[in-house]
Amino acid sequence: MFRLIALAVIVLLMVTIAGINILEGQKMDEVEKLLQEFVALKPDEIPGFSTRGGFTFRTNTKWGVMSLTLSQRLRRTGTGIIGRDPTDIIVRVHYFPDRKIAYEAAIWMTWTQLTLEPPGLPEGSWTGLPIGEKSWYSGVLPEGTKPAPGLGSAVLVVWDDKLALEVEVNYQPIGGPKAKTAIFLPIAKEDLELGELAARIILARANMVLLGWHELPKVRLVVNGRELEGRKGRSGQVFVPVRALMGAMGGRFERRRGVVTVSFGGKRVVMPIGAREMMVGKERVKLSLPILWDGKELWVEGEGIARGLGLAMRWERGRLVLAKR
Repeated sequence: MFRLIALAVIVLLMVTIAGINILEGQKMDEVEKLLQEFVALKPDEIPGFSTRGGFTFRTNTKWGVMSLTLSQRLRRTGTGIIGRDPTDIIVRVHYFPDRKIAYEAAIWMTWTQLTLEPPGLPEGSWTGLPIGEKSWYSGVLPEGTKPAPGLGSAVLVVWDDKLALEVEVNYQPIGGPKAKTAIFLPIAKEDLELGELAARIILARANMVLLGWHELPKVRLVVNGRELEGRKGRSGQVFVPVRALMGAMGGRFERRRGVVTVSFGGKRVVMPIGAREMMVGKERVKLSLPILWDGKELWVEGEGIARGLGLAMRWERGRLVLAKR
């Protein structure tokens, strides 16, 4: 209920407008098309969940600036599990022209009826792994928690640069929506993981739109004598394809839902999609840009992957060479 109230407060402060430039000079119509065709989750991309796609809307916020929002619902049915059939995952990602305003919007999305002022949720994520520049969550309960009123919903809010994202995982009350007493199961760990997977994929792709990914120039990479293809960002950063890199260097690449783990040279590196840091053993390697996922390949800025894996990196005849130290 508090999510509906918070959303209503935001919506009441918005007026639909159209037609001006947004996001590093990209046209609103271009960004809106990318949100629908590239960022929105595809059917069955989240295991067991289906979707009819997302829809976008443009609004003028209480901060006096325009935002562009992609909203999408995913639903799972047919499990036969009372209290978890159906299960909904609702994702909303909001683009703002200013990172400070995006942060303030994310803070307001954490508001609850139990707090006088936001932030109303603790910092962190459902899995405990980093996502975005900052995140807040609810719905993680001790194992063995019994069904009760007020359960059946979990929220994850993420801020990253000019993006504010919110994800909800919702159950129906035991006995269905017409039950006299609204008793809910606590959200299962696996469903929280699936909700966070949706958040990570959406956040990564939304950041790719911010970066103008489809227009970035290609860069030739050389790894163990093999040529790979990277991307060069507007600020000069080079994005390295991690799966291809591991293939060229004889390393191991594994993905479980929203987290990629690579093993190379005795090191084990954990790379959560959408995070701005990697975990190398007990050490955390900070990244200036989030870890990106295009559906097939994981992309990490070159300097970060070189630090994380202990690689030497140098430019040679217009090509970026990555090699063991």
